[in-house]
Amino acid sequence: KLHTMKNKIALASAALIAASSVSQAEIVINDFLSFEGFVDMSYSHSDAKWDTDGTFGGPTDRKQSTNNFAVDQVEISWLFDFDPVTAQIDTTYIANGGLTTMGYNDNIEQAFVTYHMEEGAITAGRFYSMLGFEAFKAPGLYQYSTAYESEYLGDLSMLPSGGQGVKYTYNDDSFFFGVSLLDTTFGFDQNRLGGRGNSSWAVEVAGAYMMDEGLTFFLGGAYEDADQDGFGRAIDDAWVINGYVTYEMGAWLFAAETYYGQMDLDGDGVVAVDGKDKVWAGLLMANFAYSDDASVTGRYSYSRFDNDQLVGSNKPAFHKWTLAHNYAFTDNLGLVTEYSYINGNSDMDKYREHLAAVELIFTF
Repeated sequence: KLHTMKNKIALASAALIAASSVSQAEIVINDFLSFEGFVDMSYSHSDAKWDTDGTFGGPTDRKQSTNNFAVDQVEISWLFDFDPVTAQIDTTYIANGGLTTMGYNDNIEQAFVTYHMEEGAITAGRFYSMLGFEAFKAPGLYQYSTAYESEYLGDLSMLPSGGQGVKYTYNDDSFFFGVSLLDTTFGFDQNRLGGRGNSSWAVEVAGAYMMDEGLTFFLGGAYEDADQDGFGRAIDDAWVINGYVTYEMGAWLFAAETYYGQMDLDGDGVVAVDGKDKVWAGLLMANFAYSDDASVTGRYSYSRFDNDQLVGSNKPAFHKWTLAHNYAFTDNLGLVTEYSYINGNSDMDKYREHLAAVELIFTF
């Protein structure tokens, strides 16, 4: 079916509304073992331009253009069912030796065991964050690119990706609740849950309420106490609050999301001083399924980043407009096309980017 997907909460055991180009169905080997997966390949063309005042001695005008074709990701999810215990292992290939969604380099995206009880479930292992409206994987996205992503600036989102730990979840037909304790959820100092030296620990809490009228409300937050961020900077802690609303009305799906995140930095007095990284961002999205096999999506997203560690003032922000089309040739083969325009600026320069992409997704 065209308009089904597993977004982050669905992956955490609550089925929320969403849409993608193709669907995944388990291939059953026996009563205890099945698997599913996908192959994601794409061609993209992007043009970027910076207009800067040359404050730091750099060029006052820069342009960059690139074409890229690649098999972006291949994933096979192995699903085990020994009722009341289930398990899942996601083996993943990422193009160009890239890291997995949670920043690991061992080609294991997720690996967890879940014990199902009458009231909820307990999960232990490596698993995704519960926060964020958009899915982590290509088959679950409405577009090729994510809302807070730029081809040249990278992923500007401060939403957590997940880590290793233990999680409790409860859900019924209308309510979802989850809480997890992790070694990291923002990707800091992985595999070090406290102790001497650089280490970190994190906690996530999330809840969702699904109404009969097609409305879904989500609110969640994450906090991490770490010693270093992903760039080797000394930090105190990081936290984020995230909320979104979805509304389904016939062939239409509407979504609105916002989040605010902050990371407290400990400067060394030479390279940087004590300060804060602060991010405020959000999106508005509408998806219209004009047939059983096709849908069109429009999305606007915004991100503002404040950093008071840098000399002077630097508060980059960008606005991103995206138009995408999804078409399912079959239940297992879909085509996504996208055009995005980004208009960004800071106190020192302006940034423009055009992105055009075609993505083919095969699921099994």
